[in-house]
Amino acid sequence: MIIIISFLVMNLGSFFDITKKPEKTDVIVCLGGGGIERLTKSLELYLKGYSKSDKLVLTGTTRFNKKENKIAFFMRHGIPREKIIFLKGTSNTMYEVLILKNYLLKNNMKNVTFITDPPHSRRIIFLANTIAKYTRDGLSCFVVGSDVAWWNKESYYDNNKAIRFVISELLKLPFNYIVYGIIKPLGLYEPLKENIGGLMYFIKHNIQRLLV
Repeated sequence: MIIIISFLVMNLGSFFDITKKPEKTDVIVCLGGGGIERLTKSLELYLKGYSKSDKLVLTGTTRFNKKENKIAFFMRHGIPREKIIFLKGTSNTMYEVLILKNYLLKNNMKNVTFITDPPHSRRIIFLANTIAKYTRDGLSCFVVGSDVAWWNKESYYDNNKAIRFVISELLKLPFNYIVYGIIKPLGLYEPLKENIGGLMYFIKHNIQRLLV
């Protein structure tokens, strides 16, 4: 049993990291959160012509930190303001995926490249295809990793930040399914939102504190 558990734990990096090599899609999306790596990778792919629409979509917040604005960052590196699309209301991964879907359908786009940290990729694809029904509606998506220095899917357990990220994703994946796949369709999300949100935060951060 210990051997089986050890094997599963050691392979969690490969389970959560399902990023792919870049290929041209209708639009590139720089997901909110994370560090400067998401911005620089998005910029790199955009300047290399990977966005067929010549658009770059931002989610989350326009602020990167107290001194840096994401839109200003991309403009400073040569992307015209009119090519940068900021989607409001994308406060978490689920909303990012849902609001982006509406944007794609409204603009007759069929495929998208998400840019985010590698261990975040499994949950993005799960939410897009299982909850938001991208595939059902003729949409396709994949994730390109942000090239963060702290991540190696083969030996993620050697880095504390990578371990924390994997623990977080291990909790968020089933939690997101329960909340957005079961509770929300039943109309119970709003009544439970405050309690389950606080409970999730408590569980995630206390488990991380114990294991890292």
